[in-house]
Amino acid sequence: MLKTAGMVTAVILLLLLKPAAGATAVQEVTVTVPESVEIMVLWQGRETGNSFTLTATVEPGKEYYWPGGPQGLQIKDLSNVPIDLYIRAEGDLQGPETIPIQNLKYANYGIGLPETPLTTTYTPVRKNWMVKSEDESLIPVDLHLTVPPATAAGVYSVNIYHIAVPHGE
Repeated sequence: MLKTAGMVTAVILLLLLKPAAGATAVQEVTVTVPESVEIMVLWQGRETGNSFTLTATVEPGKEYYWPGGPQGLQIKDLSNVPIDLYIRAEGDLQGPETIPIQNLKYANYGIGLPETPLTTTYTPVRKNWMVKSEDESLIPVDLHLTVPPATAAGVYSVNIYHIAVPHGE
């Protein structure tokens, strides 16, 4: 008798768990996705937050070039709204002497932006950037440095920052 009672209980449980044929249910669900503005700076393939330190061993009178991409500088847009992207430097390049920040230029940003000298104030580099696919989320940034002829050779560095804000703000 115990076997029969257990079997009856199992059949009833199965009937309760399985809906009757043809039964449907509709429930409206509202989901709110908040606006998100976020970028990631990648320097030589490593995530660095929203800034990185460019450090270079230089010689007087030489020019240096760091092409944007996996071996150089890239910006990744993780936002879900169109953004405006800005760049600035902390100051002049510091080392045995000082190299004026205007001697360091940025270019490209995935839109062929021409070489532009860095400044210590945030300067727009890309407006109304909206990522629609993974391929569009990562853009290269080229860097060019001209070392003045009378500058002492050595290691120079500067912090470079990027920020993003919702487009039009």
